[in-house]
Amino acid sequence: MAITTPDDDVPLPADALQRAKDHFWSRTAYYASLGYDRLAAVSFILDEAGPLDGPVLDVGTGMGITARALATRRLDVVTVDTNAHDQEVAAFLTDQPEHARRIRFMVTSAASLPFPDGHFGAAVAVDVLHHLEAGRPALVELARVVKPGGAVVLADFSREGFELVARVHESEGRVHPEGPVTMDWARGFLGGGLGLTEEKASTGQLHRVSVLRVPAAGPISPAFALLDRAGLLRSLEVFASNWLAHDGCWFLAAEERFGMEAAIDLDAASWRRFAAAEARRLMSAFAIPPGGGLESLRLALAYRMYSFINPWRAEVSADGAHLRFFMESCRVQDTRRRKGLPDFPCKRVGQVEFETFAQTVDPRIQTTCLHCPPDPEAGGHCGWEFRVAGDEPSPGAKEQEQQ
Repeated sequence: MAITTPDDDVPLPADALQRAKDHFWSRTAYYASLGYDRLAAVSFILDEAGPLDGPVLDVGTGMGITARALATRRLDVVTVDTNAHDQEVAAFLTDQPEHARRIRFMVTSAASLPFPDGHFGAAVAVDVLHHLEAGRPALVELARVVKPGGAVVLADFSREGFELVARVHESEGRVHPEGPVTMDWARGFLGGGLGLTEEKASTGQLHRVSVLRVPAAGPISPAFALLDRAGLLRSLEVFASNWLAHDGCWFLAAEERFGMEAAIDLDAASWRRFAAAEARRLMSAFAIPPGGGLESLRLALAYRMYSFINPWRAEVSADGAHLRFFMESCRVQDTRRRKGLPDFPCKRVGQVEFETFAQTVDPRIQTTCLHCPPDPEAGGHCGWEFRVAGDEPSPGAKEQEQQ
């Protein structure tokens, strides 16, 4: 057993440690008399979690109940808390040598853990959430330090549990804290925000339990997990701009080495591969059904990286027989015009790009270029029309469209 504390913390004297130990056991007995067995509750939570890989991070040491229960299961444990004196008491309560050898007590904040990514096999937070003023930083850290495929186990009081503990605190002239971070919010943030998968949610022993699994690819970068909606949207704009800049740098390098015509041929070949991959990934990420015709294509086009760079619009004909997509402004062409350069002749590459993208969404879709540089009427922009083969509008619809 080791305790890591700040240098300026004064250790508790022996008599204070003994009084704290006596209070812990008397409080535990009192809770049991009211129908709440603190030790059985932690055993229930760990049983619900199932087998855990070590070492295990225990967030919120308290009196060390969870850390000792993990050590009982022959797991090595690092338990963290911001209260050095609580950890001294928890260590004093850990009087079995086998348990003491497995547990390391560390005074640190769960919102800033001094461990590398994927350091732990699992992380457990029991009766911690309601003490937090802000849940996002701590949960990001939990997900970060657990290895891909490892478990994050959350547990906090049920409503009945909160009411019982509040009554006990009130009888002692104290108020039991119940902050803004709830189990439901934490589950949603880890699942929806960080991509963890909830494998189990259960209730028992006056507690709610959630067992989540870190994705095999690892959790999201903490820097981005902490961003709000505006920050995430700004990130997408930066990524899109960088993507476009890289595409331009690639083309210039090819042009310098092989000349314009060869560079365009290489660019078309590159887009034939990339447009197909982009369409497949967008359909998978946003649940866009393959083979869904023009509606699937309309949805997929809206999620392309271009949507963060160039103003665009999409129009579906009244009869639904065709979809028209217009890039109303093109950053590449606008930049060239500001520099006094002619439009880049991108029609040949654009035909490959849009045709491949559309046919990846649905092989029946046919693509027609309405205008694209170097067409004189393009004006630096491009327009594309998509139809499903064999799905031609009626003559009346065509007349109405022409009007």
